[in-house]
Amino acid sequence: MKTAFKKKLSWYTTFGIVGMEERCFLQAGKLIRPFSLSSKVRCRGYSLPLERAITDFGADITFGKVGEKMKEHYGIEASSSMVRLIAQKHASKIAKLKKEAVSQEAIIINETDGSMVPIVEIDEIDKQAKKDARKARKVCWKEAKLSLARGKDRANRFYAGSIGTAEQAGQQMLECALIAGLKESSYVHAISDGAPWIAEQIKLKFCNRSGHLIDFYHLCGYLSEAAIWCNIFEPKKWLEESKEKLKAGKSREVFKEIEIKFKALDHPEQENGLVRCYRYMEKRLDMMNYKSALDKGLPIGSGEIDRK
Repeated sequence: MKTAFKKKLSWYTTFGIVGMEERCFLQAGKLIRPFSLSSKVRCRGYSLPLERAITDFGADITFGKVGEKMKEHYGIEASSSMVRLIAQKHASKIAKLKKEAVSQEAIIINETDGSMVPIVEIDEIDKQAKKDARKARKVCWKEAKLSLARGKDRANRFYAGSIGTAEQAGQQMLECALIAGLKESSYVHAISDGAPWIAEQIKLKFCNRSGHLIDFYHLCGYLSEAAIWCNIFEPKKWLEESKEKLKAGKSREVFKEIEIKFKALDHPEQENGLVRCYRYMEKRLDMMNYKSALDKGLPIGSGEIDRK
């Protein structure tokens, strides 16, 4: 082994930029850098504590604002592109970790919801035509799917989220339940806004050992729109009475009243609060067993996931 030369080595840390001269060697025509290999440091790289700080900030705020936080707390400048690369690198590693179930639960509470978020993408055709990726950017909307699971009387909640297909969301729904303590004899109490893809995935992943409930407060939003059509003089009174009927297991009675008003419309094809409520309830009557849930001490709203 022959000594080749010394090379300058510098990297970013929470203390600032650290630099040194590293002795390098040649062995069989290959450059050997003992310090870089043993310390796992690369030139102009980032130390693990610094990557941890960047990832923590990147998980809480937008990547573009992380640089300001790093400058404020550590006196270090970090570009938004580097922040994104570091945060996504560690996020992908976390996603591959398989957690063990914390306990075995007889009843699992599962909540799932979706929300549209703006995504910036690069149009490859425009990129080639314009020779500048910045001018080929476009904003599109995709659904972010979030799932939550916990034991019936547990405070610890387990979350999983993705911007992917319904099948991927169903798998993350199952994994959340497993971590929360799902076992062969467990009953899954699922709550959602009744989106078709959620209902389908609940049936596929939990089969006949689950019950799917429409978020009570989400349904009440539709009822409030229909109230003026069902009782023009006292819509608030009608709404409160309908809520009590739902909790008493009389969802079909509430729907029947709405159905009568719907069929009496001269133009049922026109969009209004009554029509929206009728169409929503018509497809989800088997997901409104609120009395059974309340009798078992189970939640009837998906507020835990909606707040996120």
